[in-house]
Amino acid sequence: MRPFKRLISREEALAIISANVRRVDRVERIPIEASEGRVLAEDIIADFNVPPFSRAAMDGYAVRAEDTYGASTYTPKRLRLIGRQNAGEWFEGEVGKGECLEVATGSPVPRGSDAVVPMEYIVLEGGVVEVRRPVHPGANISPEGEDIKRGETVMRLGEVLTPGKVGALAALGRGSVLVYSKPSVAVIPTGSEVRPLGSPLERGQVYDTNSYTLSALISAHGCIPKRFQVIPDEPEAIRAALRMGLSQDLIVFTGGSSVGARDLLVDAVEEVGRVLFHGVQVKPGKPTLFGIVEDKPVFGMPGYPTSCLSNAYIFLIPALRTLAGLPPYKPRMVEGRMAERVVASTGREQFLTVRVRDGLVYPAFKESGAITSMAHADGYIIIPINADVIEEGEEVMVTLLE
Repeated sequence: MRPFKRLISREEALAIISANVRRVDRVERIPIEASEGRVLAEDIIADFNVPPFSRAAMDGYAVRAEDTYGASTYTPKRLRLIGRQNAGEWFEGEVGKGECLEVATGSPVPRGSDAVVPMEYIVLEGGVVEVRRPVHPGANISPEGEDIKRGETVMRLGEVLTPGKVGALAALGRGSVLVYSKPSVAVIPTGSEVRPLGSPLERGQVYDTNSYTLSALISAHGCIPKRFQVIPDEPEAIRAALRMGLSQDLIVFTGGSSVGARDLLVDAVEEVGRVLFHGVQVKPGKPTLFGIVEDKPVFGMPGYPTSCLSNAYIFLIPALRTLAGLPPYKPRMVEGRMAERVVASTGREQFLTVRVRDGLVYPAFKESGAITSMAHADGYIIIPINADVIEEGEEVMVTLLE
């Protein structure tokens, strides 16, 4: 076994990852009903005005505004009702002087009219409408192109499609949209002691948990996980898995990257590519590895479940989102006070999982192999590398987990 060449800081590690991961440039056209959360691969330019006609903004009566001037409760203006128009209908006639047309919200404003009088300002007697408050030209009308004008760039390449943007695509008559394809990520669990789910456990064996937690995280950040079968701690098996993983856009190994795992992954990556760092000044997760093989990013995550998932939040998520063309991840943060004294591990930046209850922050970390440290945690706090202790009652900032 050989020691870590050099432990680098979290900031250095993130900078190296950022400099070596690029957005996947494959694109695909998909129906808009499947487009929420996807990244646009084209500018969206309006082919027509939205709305495509001037329309009534509320139920009421389309009138010539000048016919209502001077109207009041005591001196109403009397107009002749010439018909009714619902949304989706088109009135072929014209509103003349002294006339009005009943209109529904969203229906086209008829020719000859330039305002809509709301229902509450009207008294209807037979075929005569009494207007009891004046309106000005354009009142209660949504003009053609008020929302979107023809030729306007409504959305730009690289934007993430939200439900509102999907609605805008529909308003523009777009049934499909060009988006970047979701990157695929090889998730390769390693370890001779690791068994697939459904297999009987012998003494000293554990079930594969890391590939499932990582796959869930990968899916949540715009990529498609491709889980591989568990790979034993054997040099040729690791090499073969790495070769197979190169068919994907990014590769994540779990286990096999610590000094105690016989350096198999480090050797496999160095044989065909470059190890850019192996060892980070963080706890848990010191043995995290990152390298490049045939222009594909390769991560080696610690085998212990808490270390693996914790470092995936720190290092893998930024890579996934860059690969998918998504904006940087900005988790929610809350302030709290430590409910008890915590002794820190000096020499490494510590990520301590915590629970938050009524503004008090309780440690949730058990040990690196305990997946419940993450499952039961609300978030984590970062203890600086030079800190010895966090006192009870001390203010801390909690980064919330998803």
